Amino acid sequence: MSLIQKCHSTIPRTNGLLRHIQKCSSATNQSNFSTNAVHEHLSKLIQQHQQDRINSQHVTNAHQLEDTINRSEQQQRLIKKLRILLLSNTHNSMSQAVYLMLTQMGHNVMIAMALSSSQMEQVATELNPDLIICPFLTKVVRENLFRKVKTLIVHPGIVGDRGSHSLDWALLEEQKEWGVTIMEADKEMDAGPIYGTQNFSLANLPLSQLTKSKVYRNQVIPAALQSINRAVRNFIEQIEPTPLDYSNPTVKGTLKPTMKQSQCAINWEEDDARTIVRKISSRDSNPGLLDNALFGCGMYLYGAHIEKLIKVPPNTPSKQLLGQRDGAILVSCQGGNGEAVWITHMKRARPYNIKLPATRVIDPDQLSTLPVLSVSFNTVPTDVTFNEIYYEKKNDIIFLHFDFYNGAMSTTQCQRLLQALNEIEQINNFKILVLCGGRSYFSNGIHLNVIEAAEDKYIESYANINALNDVILKIMSMKNKITISALQGNAGAEGVMMSLAADYVYANSEVVLNPHYRTMGLFGSEYWTHNLSRRIGYDNARQITEACEPLSAQKAEEIHLIDRILCQSPDELLTKVEMMAHLLTIDVIYDNLIKKKKEEDGPLFYDKLAACRSTELAKMAENFRNSSYNLACHSFVYKIPPVITPWHIKKLGRETAIRVNGKEIAKHIQTNISQKIKSLQTRAIEAGLTPRSPGLACLVVGNRRDSLLYVQKKNSLASSFGFLTQVVHINDNQSSSIDEQEAVILQQINQWNNDPLIDGIVVQLPLPEQLDRRRILDKICLEKDVDGLHSLQLADLCISSTSPSSSTSFIPCTVRGILHLLEFYHVKLPGKVVCIVGASKTVGLPLALALSSRGCTVTICTVQTNHLQEKVERADILIASAGVANLVKADWIRLGAVVIDAGITVMENELTKQMTVCGDVEKTDNLWKRASLITPVPGGVGPMTVVMLLQNTMDAYKARLTEEILKTTQK
Repeated sequence: MSLIQKCHSTIPRTNGLLRHIQKCSSATNQSNFSTNAVHEHLSKLIQQHQQDRINSQHVTNAHQLEDTINRSEQQQRLIKKLRILLLSNTHNSMSQAVYLMLTQMGHNVMIAMALSSSQMEQVATELNPDLIICPFLTKVVRENLFRKVKTLIVHPGIVGDRGSHSLDWALLEEQKEWGVTIMEADKEMDAGPIYGTQNFSLANLPLSQLTKSKVYRNQVIPAALQSINRAVRNFIEQIEPTPLDYSNPTVKGTLKPTMKQSQCAINWEEDDARTIVRKISSRDSNPGLLDNALFGCGMYLYGAHIEKLIKVPPNTPSKQLLGQRDGAILVSCQGGNGEAVWITHMKRARPYNIKLPATRVIDPDQLSTLPVLSVSFNTVPTDVTFNEIYYEKKNDIIFLHFDFYNGAMSTTQCQRLLQALNEIEQINNFKILVLCGGRSYFSNGIHLNVIEAAEDKYIESYANINALNDVILKIMSMKNKITISALQGNAGAEGVMMSLAADYVYANSEVVLNPHYRTMGLFGSEYWTHNLSRRIGYDNARQITEACEPLSAQKAEEIHLIDRILCQSPDELLTKVEMMAHLLTIDVIYDNLIKKKKEEDGPLFYDKLAACRSTELAKMAENFRNSSYNLACHSFVYKIPPVITPWHIKKLGRETAIRVNGKEIAKHIQTNISQKIKSLQTRAIEAGLTPRSPGLACLVVGNRRDSLLYVQKKNSLASSFGFLTQVVHINDNQSSSIDEQEAVILQQINQWNNDPLIDGIVVQLPLPEQLDRRRILDKICLEKDVDGLHSLQLADLCISSTSPSSSTSFIPCTVRGILHLLEFYHVKLPGKVVCIVGASKTVGLPLALALSSRGCTVTICTVQTNHLQEKVERADILIASAGVANLVKADWIRLGAVVIDAGITVMENELTKQMTVCGDVEKTDNLWKRASLITPVPGGVGPMTVVMLLQNTMDAYKARLTEEILKTTQK
């Protein structure tokens, strides 16, 4: 922390300082004095005053301070820099904070998702780290891994505590103190030697903050960072860890069993409201508290709050639904004693159900009988009621809190927040509005769970983003007030951009920001194209939105994304913001700031905002229809683990290119296809239809062995996923003439065109040369042309920039597979220079059209192209599909380029006589050092081509079945 930051963290509220600033502020009484200049002026005055106070109290002197800083810097330079691998179930708030801290310490930090015990071993072997740290891990670390590489486990418990439900037990048992322990991986779970530990108090936290998710984010993570810092230093200095010794009286923890739902079950007749809140809070987030009594079926409960403001009539029976408020329901408990508790979220204990606001889960008829128990925006809810949005007025300052569950903001929540802003705007006697967000999260943006559960995900997504944009526009339109964003907790992309709508952005040093949209397949909105560049410049804005990396508060301050870090702890932030806000309310300073804001107001300002919003929403509308967004949303909501470590995470700390795992990605798509088929069949049954499976028909002409084997492979895979398959083989000698053979082929295709059980038709290529290839392919009706080779399909590739423009158009399978890989690894296409080597009608040409429509500059080459090397060297993305082994040399590849090798050549080793498969790009060590992303051959594009045939067939099946369901329901 810099000296200026330290001064900000101890801003005094003294009349002397205020008088001094007011005296000096007359110098700033100029019409052209900018808000930034005022802010810098205030900072310097605060720093000067604080330094004078420190000197007057003889706390330190400049020479001692300088010596201390020099010694600290020298020690920092002497610390050994390690190659550290983070293995984590997910790249969550814990692992992000650990990554940022270790990176700031100068270590080379790599990250991999812990997908399985064997995969963890493979990653460790590939990356060869000095140390492995597991910030959030539930999988077993095998002995041959932790014997080979020192592996440290981050356990959310005090020394001696062991078990997978540590935090659950601590909260259920109302422990006054808890902690984090860093231990070495051992054969016995959580029993290894201890490298570091840090305890924290739970005694004085309000009940509303004692939930598993909030304690994890607000207490466990900061304690873990301190412990990991100490553990890494101990490892570097070769300080021996402390063995776990239960005979030591200071060891308070014990081995805890896995918590069963029966051990925290609610007794609605006997448990008071506080006990129920404590039980639900101990299981909050995951898995939730399972209750079978309230609704007569299994229901997971989340987000409990005590109700003390509403008087429950005497003798009210338990388990009565008393009312609703902002998505939550009020339930009576401890029969007859007037106790009640709010439950904000629920999830049915059945497969394929998700956590939603409680009013979206209960029966609509039952919901319609519940009165709306509204509460004013100025009702502070702390441990007396449930109120997501409220404000407090302190002199000239209003603090607006919007503490949404997990930071997600649905359409209705955004609309209520806008109502609160409109109400606040009508208050006359205040000068500054502080946007506080929540304690754990400032905001994470649109509500993906509500979107996933919507009848039309596109409509809900579009409504949600517009409602959020309305909130941001309102904040930016408050030209007669100073606005401040106070980041107490972390923020996702939409939350970061929302904070930038304010005049000033302050934060505590523990905040982690994720100012990027690409991992969700989105361009982004919230006026980010206006506010982000205005704050940090175009180059920085492009870098942080494309890198898809978390930002520490320190880095955010360095690039001016936020104005200041005011303190270390979130608990202090609002107090520090209030101090800063009081300084800004001084008449001369305040008047200059408001004058400057009003100068920017006017039609041109709002025209510019309208243009930004229109451009952003046009791109978002495309994104919301795109499979990458819908798949990312589905995976997030249903907690589907990734099949591989996502590229934006995997690339961190790497020195060589990432190897694309087409097989694993294809498996992930196959799983989604199976789930969607089951979901569609369920919808068909509900509509009174007889459910059926997708139908795929394959036609093979001639006796080519490779064609027969390939069709057999397609047929086998499709059958394994429940597809109904048909294969027809027409031999060369089956007809007496070419015309007769073509007639047989066309007749078969026509039969499938009219078969209601067939959704997709494939003609295996290549066809015998004597046949009219174009006539045969164009005979397939468009809605069943799942290979995407009909003449009219090429036109669609020119029209649509993200996906097929209608349910009857399909992208060729290899092309769609390549596009999916680029999307999966978040390769941004607009503006990229692409070189395609290979101009086939099935891959090269349609791929060129698809990439051109996505904003790429495309060059198509062939084997005969002159100066091929020069064209490859200029490419950001190289796609090779010529079918010539090692045609493209490794040293032709531009540094950082993406290499997609779709070429296949079978070669025989002259010595061993063994057959090997080669790609078009020479795979040498130099290639892996130059490129950033490489598809191997085999195992890269090939598996994607096959699975995209299933995806296209499933899309055709979905379109036809949905139409049948609509016809049935409209009768």
